[in-house]
Amino acid sequence: MLSPALTRWLFSQDNPSVRYLFARDLKQPRPSAATLKRYRGAILRWEPVQQLLGQQLEDGSFANPMPGFPAQTTYWALDLLARCGLDATDPPVALALARIKARHHVKGAFSYSGGGSGVLPCYVGVATRAVLALAGHDDPEGHAAIQWLVDHQRFDHKRSRAGGDKRWPYRSVESAYGGCWRSVSCYHGVVAALRAFTAIPPEHRSRAVQRRVKAALRYLEIHRVYRRTDTGKPISKHLTQFFFAGDYRSHLIDVLEGIAEADPTLIEQRWVRAAVDDVEALTDAGRVPLVKNYAKRLLDPLPFEPVGEPSRFLTLQWVRTKRRFGLV
Repeated sequence: MLSPALTRWLFSQDNPSVRYLFARDLKQPRPSAATLKRYRGAILRWEPVQQLLGQQLEDGSFANPMPGFPAQTTYWALDLLARCGLDATDPPVALALARIKARHHVKGAFSYSGGGSGVLPCYVGVATRAVLALAGHDDPEGHAAIQWLVDHQRFDHKRSRAGGDKRWPYRSVESAYGGCWRSVSCYHGVVAALRAFTAIPPEHRSRAVQRRVKAALRYLEIHRVYRRTDTGKPISKHLTQFFFAGDYRSHLIDVLEGIAEADPTLIEQRWVRAAVDDVEALTDAGRVPLVKNYAKRLLDPLPFEPVGEPSRFLTLQWVRTKRRFGLV
């Protein structure tokens, strides 16, 4: 059970997005459809969302000053809009989705460039999860990106081998992607792929997706969720420095959310429970701190919540993850 104080804080009008998502997903008794519609209607009017949408161009994209990476900020924006509780029925979201589908959906994958060379597993996973959250698990382009991840994403750890059965389709730039798939596959790509797969409800996951989910979970088990196998130290310090916007990165709550969506019974395993306990140790009265953000080319600072303070967004994500594990 959540404490009354934490419930009141999450249900505050100060953050219309969290208020709506908390009411939709966690509040008991669940509010009426009319009430939920009213809560949701406040999201687009919320000043931080207006500031974000103020960066959107007429073609639906969000400008990026870095040459060669035109779609990067649009993916960030879509991820943020999904986290705020919006979806493809909202005109700004629909416009941005149409843009990336028309210009940056290459050979089945989401590219951060226009010509297809900007396809990286971590970006494909992050973008695919955002698209599925916004447009639904049966979205054609999202479904194609899932198939790309099934075909090409690998979950290797030294002598283990899992995933990526088909030939890498970008021969001219294959060498540039060696860092993604060495003897140990890039952690960011593995987690992003898992989170893309688990954005699909369990009953709609194909057998191929289920196999890839198991491969990703085995990789994470080897790493005890987020630790190096040789030293036991965290793979990266940012994993426990929680953020709202992370570009291609994931933090520990994201990873545990993906595990919970994949198989909530894994909370019975020591390697999962230890990571849950590590997150709990970093909270204060159940509230998760916002330590940093990685969206400087989109908006700096992001207007949603102040860095250094407890985050309603992150706390809601953590509560939902624990609910999936059956811990609250």
